[in-house]
Amino acid sequence: MWTPRLVLILAMKKARRKPTSFIKKFINEGIKFLKIFVSATSIHGLIHFTGPRIHLIERMLWLISFVLCLYGATILSLSTWKRYQETPTVISMERNWKDWNTSFPSITICPTEKYDELALQELIDTEFKNYTNKEEISNFLIHLANATYFTFINVPEIGTNIVPPSRYIEFIYRIRFNLRYVLSNSNMELFNISTLDLTITELGICYAYNSRVAIYNSYSYWLSKNWTILSSDKLIERNPLDGDMFGQIMNMSSGYYGFIHSPMEAPDIAAYMLFSPSYVFKSIELTALSTYSTSKVKDLNIEQRKCRFFNESNLITSPVYAYRLCRNECRMKLAHKLCGCIPHFYRPSYQYKICDVKGMHCLGQYSELLVKLKDSLTNNKIQCPCHLPCEYTIYVVETEENMEWPFGTYIKWSLSKYPRMRLKRDILFGFSDVLVSVGGTFGLFLGSSVLSFMEILYFFTLRLYLYIMRQS
Repeated sequence: MWTPRLVLILAMKKARRKPTSFIKKFINEGIKFLKIFVSATSIHGLIHFTGPRIHLIERMLWLISFVLCLYGATILSLSTWKRYQETPTVISMERNWKDWNTSFPSITICPTEKYDELALQELIDTEFKNYTNKEEISNFLIHLANATYFTFINVPEIGTNIVPPSRYIEFIYRIRFNLRYVLSNSNMELFNISTLDLTITELGICYAYNSRVAIYNSYSYWLSKNWTILSSDKLIERNPLDGDMFGQIMNMSSGYYGFIHSPMEAPDIAAYMLFSPSYVFKSIELTALSTYSTSKVKDLNIEQRKCRFFNESNLITSPVYAYRLCRNECRMKLAHKLCGCIPHFYRPSYQYKICDVKGMHCLGQYSELLVKLKDSLTNNKIQCPCHLPCEYTIYVVETEENMEWPFGTYIKWSLSKYPRMRLKRDILFGFSDVLVSVGGTFGLFLGSSVLSFMEILYFFTLRLYLYIMRQS
Protein backbone atom coordinates (compact mmCIF):
# COMPACT_ATOMS: atom_id res chain seq x y z
CA MET A 1 0.00 0.00 0.00
CA TRP A 2 1.22 3.46 -0.91
CA THR A 3 1.55 5.45 2.24
CA PRO A 4 2.22 9.23 2.22
CA ARG A 5 5.64 8.61 3.77
CA LEU A 6 6.58 6.11 1.05
CA VAL A 7 5.44 8.50 -1.68
CA LEU A 8 7.54 11.27 -0.15
CA ILE A 9 10.64 9.05 0.03
CA LEU A 10 10.24 7.96 -3.60
CA ALA A 11 9.73 11.56 -4.71
CA MET A 12 12.86 12.65 -2.88
CA LYS A 13 14.90 9.84 -4.46
CA LYS A 14 13.58 10.77 -7.88
CA ALA A 15 14.46 14.45 -7.29
CA ARG A 16 17.98 13.47 -6.27
CA ARG A 17 18.40 11.30 -9.37
CA LYS A 18 17.39 14.08 -11.80
CA PRO A 19 20.36 16.42 -11.24
CA THR A 20 22.77 13.48 -11.29
CA SER A 21 21.47 12.23 -14.61
CA PHE A 22 21.56 15.78 -16.05
CA ILE A 23 25.21 16.25 -15.03
CA LYS A 24 26.14 12.88 -16.51
CA LYS A 25 24.38 13.73 -19.73
CA PHE A 26 26.10 17.15 -19.82
CA ILE A 27 29.53 15.56 -19.32
CA ASN A 28 28.89 12.84 -21.91
CA GLU A 29 27.66 15.33 -24.51
CA GLY A 30 30.59 17.61 -23.74
CA ILE A 31 33.07 14.75 -24.27
CA LYS A 32 31.30 13.78 -27.47
CA PHE A 33 31.51 17.37 -28.78
CA LEU A 34 35.21 17.62 -27.88
CA LYS A 35 35.83 14.36 -29.79
CA ILE A 36 34.14 15.86 -32.82
CA PHE A 37 36.36 18.97 -32.54
CA VAL A 38 39.56 16.95 -32.04
CA SER A 39 38.83 14.68 -34.99
CA ALA A 40 38.13 17.66 -37.29
CA THR A 41 40.71 20.27 -36.26
CA SER A 42 43.87 20.92 -38.27
CA ILE A 43 46.00 21.36 -35.12
CA HIS A 44 48.55 18.53 -35.20
CA GLY A 45 48.57 15.86 -32.52
CA LEU A 46 45.05 16.28 -31.18
CA ILE A 47 43.56 13.56 -33.36
CA HIS A 48 45.67 10.95 -31.55
CA PHE A 49 43.68 11.52 -28.37
CA THR A 50 40.50 10.01 -29.84
CA GLY A 51 41.70 7.61 -32.51
CA PRO A 52 40.56 3.95 -32.42
CA ARG A 53 42.62 1.25 -30.68
CA ILE A 54 45.00 3.73 -29.04
CA HIS A 55 46.40 2.62 -25.71
CA LEU A 56 46.11 4.84 -22.64
CA ILE A 57 49.91 5.21 -22.51
CA GLU A 58 49.92 6.48 -26.11
CA ARG A 59 47.22 8.99 -25.28
CA MET A 60 49.22 10.20 -22.28
CA LEU A 61 52.39 10.57 -24.38
CA TRP A 62 50.55 12.59 -27.00
CA LEU A 63 48.90 14.70 -24.32
CA ILE A 64 52.28 15.49 -22.72
CA SER A 65 53.76 16.28 -26.14
CA PHE A 66 50.88 18.59 -27.01
CA VAL A 67 51.04 20.43 -23.66
CA LEU A 68 54.82 20.93 -23.97
CA CYS A 69 54.48 22.24 -27.52
CA LEU A 70 51.65 24.56 -26.50
CA TYR A 71 53.74 25.81 -23.57
CA GLY A 72 56.77 26.46 -25.79
CA ALA A 73 54.71 28.30 -28.42
CA THR A 74 53.01 30.42 -25.73
CA ILE A 75 56.28 31.38 -24.02
CA LEU A 76 57.93 32.41 -27.30
CA SER A 77 54.82 34.31 -28.42
CA LEU A 78 54.65 36.20 -25.12
CA SER A 79 58.33 37.07 -25.53
CA THR A 80 57.58 38.42 -29.00
CA TRP A 81 54.65 40.47 -27.69
CA LYS A 82 56.79 41.85 -24.86
CA ARG A 83 59.42 42.90 -27.36
CA TYR A 84 56.76 44.67 -29.43
CA GLN A 85 55.45 46.47 -26.36
CA GLU A 86 58.81 47.51 -24.87
CA THR A 87 61.39 47.85 -27.67
CA PRO A 88 59.71 48.10 -31.09
CA THR A 89 61.87 51.04 -32.21
CA VAL A 90 65.51 51.48 -33.12
CA ILE A 91 67.67 54.59 -33.33
CA SER A 92 70.03 54.57 -36.28
CA MET A 93 72.47 57.09 -37.70
CA GLU A 94 72.14 59.00 -40.95
CA ARG A 95 75.04 60.70 -42.70
CA ASN A 96 73.47 62.14 -45.85
CA TRP A 97 73.89 65.61 -44.32
CA LYS A 98 73.25 67.47 -47.58
CA ASP A 99 69.64 66.25 -47.61
CA TRP A 100 68.39 67.74 -44.37
CA ASN A 101 68.07 71.12 -42.65
CA THR A 102 69.15 72.00 -39.13
CA SER A 103 66.96 74.20 -36.93
CA PHE A 104 68.61 77.34 -35.66
CA PRO A 105 69.05 77.36 -31.86
CA SER A 106 66.70 79.42 -29.73
CA ILE A 107 67.94 81.68 -26.98
CA THR A 108 66.13 82.90 -23.87
CA ILE A 109 67.49 86.06 -22.25
CA CYS A 110 66.65 86.83 -18.62
CA PRO A 111 67.75 90.38 -17.73
CA THR A 112 69.60 90.89 -14.46
CA GLU A 113 67.50 94.04 -14.05
CA LYS A 114 64.09 92.78 -12.97
CA TYR A 115 62.03 95.91 -12.43
CA ASP A 116 61.48 99.41 -13.75
CA GLU A 117 61.61 102.19 -11.13
CA LEU A 118 58.86 104.28 -12.71
CA ALA A 119 56.55 101.27 -13.16
CA LEU A 120 57.19 100.26 -9.55
CA GLN A 121 56.28 103.72 -8.26
CA GLU A 122 53.16 103.83 -10.41
CA LEU A 123 52.03 100.43 -9.09
CA ILE A 124 52.53 101.50 -5.49
CA ASP A 125 50.63 104.75 -6.05
CA THR A 126 47.77 102.85 -7.71
CA GLU A 127 47.41 99.65 -5.69
CA PHE A 128 48.84 100.68 -2.29
CA LYS A 129 47.94 104.35 -1.99
CA ASN A 130 46.32 103.76 1.43
CA TYR A 131 49.30 101.80 2.75
CA THR A 132 51.43 104.05 4.97
CA ASN A 133 54.79 102.26 4.75
CA LYS A 134 55.53 102.69 1.02
CA GLU A 135 59.20 101.80 1.52
CA GLU A 136 58.28 98.40 2.97
CA ILE A 137 55.97 97.55 0.09
CA SER A 138 58.58 98.75 -2.43
CA ASN A 139 61.25 96.56 -0.83
CA PHE A 140 58.90 93.59 -0.91
CA LEU A 141 58.00 94.02 -4.61
CA ILE A 142 61.67 94.37 -5.58
CA HIS A 143 62.55 91.13 -3.80
CA LEU A 144 59.49 89.47 -5.30
CA ALA A 145 60.56 90.45 -8.82
CA ASN A 146 63.98 88.87 -8.15
CA ALA A 147 62.60 85.78 -6.39
CA THR A 148 63.81 82.37 -7.58
CA TYR A 149 64.57 79.11 -5.80
CA PHE A 150 67.94 80.57 -4.80
CA THR A 151 66.52 83.83 -3.38
CA PHE A 152 63.17 82.82 -1.86
CA ILE A 153 64.74 82.89 1.58
CA ASN A 154 65.51 86.64 1.19
CA VAL A 155 61.93 87.80 0.49
CA PRO A 156 60.85 89.99 3.45
CA GLU A 157 57.78 89.19 5.51
CA ILE A 158 54.57 91.01 4.62
CA GLY A 159 50.93 90.22 5.26
CA THR A 160 49.12 88.21 2.60
CA ASN A 161 46.11 90.49 3.00
CA ILE A 162 48.30 93.38 1.78
CA VAL A 163 49.76 91.56 -1.25
CA PRO A 164 47.73 88.41 -2.00
CA PRO A 165 49.82 85.57 -3.56
CA SER A 166 47.31 85.23 -6.40
CA ARG A 167 48.46 88.66 -7.66
CA TYR A 168 52.21 88.13 -7.36
CA ILE A 169 52.73 87.38 -11.05
CA GLU A 170 50.48 90.30 -12.03
CA PHE A 171 52.54 92.77 -10.02
CA ILE A 172 55.82 91.32 -11.33
CA TYR A 173 54.55 91.71 -14.88
CA ARG A 174 53.44 95.30 -14.29
CA ILE A 175 56.79 96.43 -12.85
CA ARG A 176 58.92 94.37 -15.24
CA PHE A 177 62.07 95.80 -16.74
CA ASN A 178 61.50 96.53 -20.45
CA LEU A 179 64.67 95.32 -22.12
CA ARG A 180 65.83 97.47 -25.01
CA TYR A 181 67.64 95.66 -27.82
CA VAL A 182 68.31 95.43 -31.54
CA LEU A 183 67.93 92.13 -33.41
CA SER A 184 69.97 90.93 -36.35
CA ASN A 185 70.85 87.65 -38.03
CA SER A 186 72.62 86.16 -41.04
CA ASN A 187 69.65 86.71 -43.35
CA MET A 188 67.21 89.40 -42.26
CA GLU A 189 64.98 88.86 -45.30
CA LEU A 190 64.58 85.16 -44.64
CA PHE A 191 64.53 85.25 -40.82
CA ASN A 192 62.07 88.09 -40.33
CA ILE A 193 62.10 88.21 -36.50
CA SER A 194 61.78 91.76 -35.22
CA THR A 195 60.90 91.27 -31.54
CA LEU A 196 61.64 88.88 -28.70
CA ASP A 197 58.75 87.00 -27.06
CA LEU A 198 58.06 87.65 -23.38
CA THR A 199 57.95 84.42 -21.43
CA ILE A 200 57.79 83.48 -17.75
CA THR A 201 60.52 81.14 -16.53
CA GLU A 202 61.90 79.97 -13.20
CA LEU A 203 64.12 83.06 -13.32
CA GLY A 204 61.17 85.40 -13.73
CA ILE A 205 60.21 87.31 -16.88
CA CYS A 206 62.55 86.62 -19.80
CA TYR A 207 62.76 87.21 -23.56
CA ALA A 208 62.89 84.39 -26.13
CA TYR A 209 64.15 84.28 -29.72
CA ASN A 210 62.91 81.68 -32.26
CA SER A 211 60.95 79.68 -29.68
CA ARG A 212 57.81 77.64 -30.27
CA VAL A 213 57.28 77.15 -26.52
CA ALA A 214 57.65 80.71 -25.17
CA ILE A 215 54.10 81.79 -26.06
CA TYR A 216 52.59 79.06 -23.85
CA ASN A 217 54.43 80.47 -20.83
CA SER A 218 53.51 84.08 -21.50
CA TYR A 219 51.40 86.12 -19.08
CA SER A 220 48.92 87.06 -21.81
CA TYR A 221 48.37 83.38 -22.72
CA TRP A 222 47.79 82.48 -19.07
CA LEU A 223 45.46 85.44 -18.60
CA SER A 224 43.33 84.36 -21.56
CA LYS A 225 42.95 80.89 -19.98
CA ASN A 226 43.76 79.47 -23.37
CA TRP A 227 44.67 75.79 -23.77
CA THR A 228 44.77 75.52 -27.56
CA ILE A 229 47.90 74.85 -29.60
CA LEU A 230 48.55 77.99 -31.62
CA SER A 231 49.62 78.05 -35.24
CA SER A 232 53.17 79.31 -35.54
CA ASP A 233 55.62 80.32 -38.20
CA LYS A 234 57.94 77.83 -39.77
CA LEU A 235 61.09 77.09 -37.81
CA ILE A 236 64.30 78.79 -38.88
CA GLU A 237 66.25 76.03 -40.60
CA ARG A 238 69.34 76.06 -42.76
CA ASN A 239 71.42 73.65 -44.80
CA PRO A 240 75.24 73.58 -44.99
CA LEU A 241 74.91 74.63 -48.63
CA ASP A 242 73.20 77.86 -47.48
CA GLY A 243 76.32 79.17 -45.79
CA ASP A 244 76.90 80.50 -42.28
CA MET A 245 74.00 81.00 -39.91
CA PHE A 246 74.11 83.29 -36.89
CA GLY A 247 71.90 85.51 -34.76
CA GLN A 248 72.74 88.48 -32.59
CA ILE A 249 71.04 90.67 -30.01
CA MET A 250 72.71 94.05 -29.79
CA ASN A 251 72.59 97.11 -27.57
CA MET A 252 70.78 95.39 -24.71
CA SER A 253 70.06 97.69 -21.79
CA SER A 254 70.91 95.12 -19.10
CA GLY A 255 73.17 92.24 -18.29
CA TYR A 256 71.53 88.85 -18.50
CA TYR A 257 71.36 85.16 -17.75
CA GLY A 258 70.79 83.13 -20.89
CA PHE A 259 69.75 79.67 -22.04
CA ILE A 260 70.42 78.19 -25.47
CA HIS A 261 67.99 75.44 -26.39
CA SER A 262 65.96 73.83 -29.15
CA PRO A 263 63.02 75.85 -30.58
CA MET A 264 60.76 73.09 -29.26
CA GLU A 265 62.20 73.29 -25.74
CA ALA A 266 61.99 75.61 -22.74
CA PRO A 267 64.59 76.96 -20.30
CA ASP A 268 65.35 74.97 -17.16
CA ILE A 269 66.96 76.48 -14.09
CA ALA A 270 69.14 73.36 -13.78
CA ALA A 271 70.40 73.57 -17.39
CA TYR A 272 73.62 75.18 -18.58
CA MET A 273 73.27 78.91 -18.03
CA LEU A 274 75.09 81.75 -19.75
CA PHE A 275 75.89 84.90 -17.80
CA SER A 276 77.01 88.32 -18.94
CA PRO A 277 77.20 91.65 -17.13
CA SER A 278 76.46 94.89 -18.96
CA TYR A 279 78.79 96.19 -21.68
CA VAL A 280 80.20 92.80 -22.64
CA PHE A 281 80.38 91.28 -26.13
CA LYS A 282 79.72 87.54 -25.92
CA SER A 283 80.34 85.30 -28.92
CA ILE A 284 79.25 81.66 -28.85
CA GLU A 285 79.84 78.91 -31.38
CA LEU A 286 77.66 75.82 -31.21
CA THR A 287 77.42 72.34 -32.64
CA ALA A 288 74.17 70.40 -32.97
CA LEU A 289 72.89 66.85 -32.96
CA SER A 290 69.33 66.24 -34.16
CA THR A 291 66.97 63.33 -33.60
CA TYR A 292 63.81 62.84 -35.65
CA SER A 293 61.14 60.15 -35.88
CA THR A 294 59.57 58.65 -38.97
CA SER A 295 55.82 58.84 -39.55
CA LYS A 296 55.43 55.14 -38.65
CA VAL A 297 56.57 55.84 -35.10
CA LYS A 298 53.42 57.91 -34.52
CA ASP A 299 51.33 54.74 -34.86
CA LEU A 300 52.89 53.33 -31.69
CA ASN A 301 51.63 54.34 -28.28
CA ILE A 302 53.78 56.52 -26.03
CA GLU A 303 54.95 53.71 -23.75
CA GLN A 304 56.10 51.70 -26.75
CA ARG A 305 58.15 54.43 -28.41
CA LYS A 306 59.13 56.00 -25.05
CA CYS A 307 58.90 59.54 -26.38
CA ARG A 308 56.27 62.23 -26.90
CA PHE A 309 55.56 64.46 -29.84
CA PHE A 310 55.10 68.21 -29.39
CA ASN A 311 51.29 68.00 -29.45
CA GLU A 312 51.04 65.02 -27.06
CA SER A 313 51.11 66.91 -23.79
CA ASN A 314 50.15 65.25 -20.52
CA LEU A 315 51.11 68.35 -18.53
CA ILE A 316 48.75 70.41 -16.39
CA THR A 317 50.71 73.60 -17.12
CA SER A 318 51.01 73.52 -20.92
CA PRO A 319 49.06 72.26 -23.97
CA VAL A 320 52.36 71.33 -25.67
CA TYR A 321 55.02 68.90 -24.50
CA ALA A 322 58.70 69.53 -23.95
CA TYR A 323 61.08 67.57 -21.76
CA ARG A 324 62.11 70.61 -19.72
CA LEU A 325 58.51 71.72 -19.32
CA CYS A 326 57.88 68.30 -17.82
CA ARG A 327 60.89 68.75 -15.52
CA ASN A 328 59.57 72.16 -14.48
CA GLU A 329 56.22 70.61 -13.64
CA CYS A 330 57.95 67.84 -11.70
CA ARG A 331 59.78 70.54 -9.72
CA MET A 332 56.47 72.32 -9.13
CA LYS A 333 54.81 69.17 -7.77
CA LEU A 334 57.80 68.48 -5.52
CA ALA A 335 57.51 72.02 -4.14
CA HIS A 336 53.85 71.38 -3.32
CA LYS A 337 54.74 68.09 -1.66
CA LEU A 338 57.42 69.71 0.50
CA CYS A 339 55.71 72.97 1.45
CA GLY A 340 52.06 72.65 0.43
CA CYS A 341 52.25 75.39 -2.22
CA ILE A 342 53.90 76.25 -5.55
CA PRO A 343 55.96 79.27 -6.69
CA HIS A 344 54.17 82.08 -8.49
CA PHE A 345 56.13 81.68 -11.75
CA TYR A 346 54.29 78.49 -12.76
CA ARG A 347 50.98 78.59 -14.57
CA PRO A 348 48.20 79.00 -11.97
CA SER A 349 46.10 75.90 -11.31
CA TYR A 350 43.10 75.41 -9.04
CA GLN A 351 44.79 72.25 -7.74
CA TYR A 352 47.71 74.10 -6.16
CA LYS A 353 47.94 77.05 -3.80
CA ILE A 354 50.47 79.78 -4.65
CA CYS A 355 53.11 80.26 -1.97
CA ASP A 356 52.96 83.29 0.27
CA VAL A 357 56.14 84.56 1.96
CA LYS A 358 56.16 81.75 4.52
CA GLY A 359 55.78 79.24 1.70
CA MET A 360 58.69 80.83 -0.20
CA HIS A 361 60.86 80.66 2.92
CA CYS A 362 59.97 76.97 3.18
CA LEU A 363 60.96 76.41 -0.46
CA GLY A 364 64.21 78.28 0.14
CA GLN A 365 65.25 75.60 2.62
CA TYR A 366 64.98 72.96 -0.13
CA SER A 367 66.46 75.06 -2.96
CA GLU A 368 69.20 72.60 -3.91
CA LEU A 369 66.84 69.61 -3.91
CA LEU A 370 64.25 71.48 -5.97
CA VAL A 371 66.72 72.77 -8.55
CA LYS A 372 68.73 69.58 -9.05
CA LEU A 373 65.82 67.20 -8.37
CA LYS A 374 68.35 65.10 -6.52
CA ASP A 375 69.03 64.64 -2.82
CA SER A 376 72.63 65.68 -2.18
CA LEU A 377 72.83 63.57 1.01
CA THR A 378 71.59 60.25 -0.38
CA ASN A 379 72.36 61.05 -4.05
CA ASN A 380 68.90 59.72 -4.92
CA LYS A 381 67.20 61.33 -7.90
CA ILE A 382 63.59 62.45 -7.76
CA GLN A 383 61.61 60.22 -10.09
CA CYS A 384 60.00 62.35 -12.79
CA PRO A 385 57.86 60.54 -15.41
CA CYS A 386 59.27 62.61 -18.28
CA HIS A 387 59.77 61.10 -21.73
CA LEU A 388 62.20 62.62 -24.19
CA PRO A 389 60.69 64.40 -27.19
CA CYS A 390 60.41 62.28 -30.32
CA GLU A 391 62.04 65.10 -32.29
CA TYR A 392 64.61 67.40 -30.78
CA THR A 393 67.99 69.01 -31.28
CA ILE A 394 70.78 69.21 -28.72
CA TYR A 395 73.19 72.14 -28.91
CA VAL A 396 76.65 72.05 -27.37
CA VAL A 397 78.78 75.14 -26.75
CA GLU A 398 82.07 74.74 -28.63
CA THR A 399 83.61 78.11 -27.81
CA GLU A 400 82.52 81.05 -25.68
CA GLU A 401 84.39 84.34 -25.81
CA ASN A 402 83.81 87.53 -23.82
CA MET A 403 85.23 90.99 -24.29
CA GLU A 404 84.42 94.42 -22.97
CA TRP A 405 82.18 96.35 -25.34
CA PRO A 406 81.54 100.06 -24.69
CA PHE A 407 78.56 100.22 -27.07
CA GLY A 408 76.22 98.07 -24.96
CA THR A 409 75.58 94.46 -24.11
CA TYR A 410 75.88 92.17 -27.12
CA ILE A 411 75.49 88.46 -27.78
CA LYS A 412 76.13 86.58 -31.00
CA TRP A 413 75.53 82.86 -31.41
CA SER A 414 76.12 80.69 -34.44
CA LEU A 415 76.46 77.12 -35.64
CA SER A 416 80.21 76.72 -36.08
CA LYS A 417 79.81 73.34 -37.74
CA TYR A 418 76.74 71.95 -39.38
CA PRO A 419 76.07 68.41 -38.14
CA ARG A 420 77.31 65.71 -40.50
CA MET A 421 75.11 63.07 -38.90
CA ARG A 422 71.72 62.85 -37.23
CA LEU A 423 69.74 60.18 -35.40
CA LYS A 424 66.60 58.56 -36.78
CA ARG A 425 64.00 56.78 -34.66
CA ASP A 426 62.17 54.17 -36.72
CA ILE A 427 60.10 51.03 -36.19
CA LEU A 428 62.25 47.92 -36.01
CA PHE A 429 59.52 45.49 -34.96
CA GLY A 430 55.99 46.39 -36.01
CA PHE A 431 52.61 44.70 -35.56
CA SER A 432 52.93 42.83 -38.85
CA ASP A 433 56.22 41.40 -37.58
CA VAL A 434 54.40 40.26 -34.43
CA LEU A 435 51.79 38.41 -36.51
CA VAL A 436 54.45 36.75 -38.66
CA SER A 437 56.53 35.72 -35.65
CA VAL A 438 53.61 34.39 -33.60
CA GLY A 439 52.17 32.60 -36.62
CA GLY A 440 55.52 30.99 -37.42
CA THR A 441 55.95 29.93 -33.78
CA PHE A 442 52.57 28.20 -33.58
CA GLY A 443 53.11 26.71 -37.02
CA LEU A 444 56.43 25.22 -35.89
CA PHE A 445 55.16 23.81 -32.59
CA LEU A 446 51.56 22.87 -33.45
CA GLY A 447 51.36 22.93 -37.24
CA SER A 448 48.53 25.47 -36.95
CA SER A 449 47.65 28.54 -38.95
CA VAL A 450 45.14 31.37 -38.88
CA LEU A 451 42.49 28.96 -40.17
CA SER A 452 43.18 26.71 -37.17
CA PHE A 453 42.26 29.55 -34.82
CA MET A 454 39.19 30.26 -36.96
CA GLU A 455 38.23 26.60 -36.51
CA ILE A 456 38.43 26.97 -32.72
CA LEU A 457 36.30 30.10 -32.87
CA TYR A 458 33.78 28.42 -35.17
CA PHE A 459 33.54 25.20 -33.15
CA PHE A 460 32.99 26.86 -29.79
CA THR A 461 30.48 29.42 -31.00
CA LEU A 462 28.23 28.59 -33.97
CA ARG A 463 28.92 24.83 -34.12
CA LEU A 464 28.44 24.46 -30.33
CA TYR A 465 25.16 26.38 -30.50
CA LEU A 466 23.83 24.17 -33.31
CA TYR A 467 24.98 21.03 -31.48
CA ILE A 468 23.10 22.05 -28.34
CA MET A 469 19.97 22.87 -30.33
CA ARG A 470 19.99 19.41 -31.98
CA GLN A 471 20.40 17.62 -28.63
CA SER A 472 17.62 19.55 -26.91
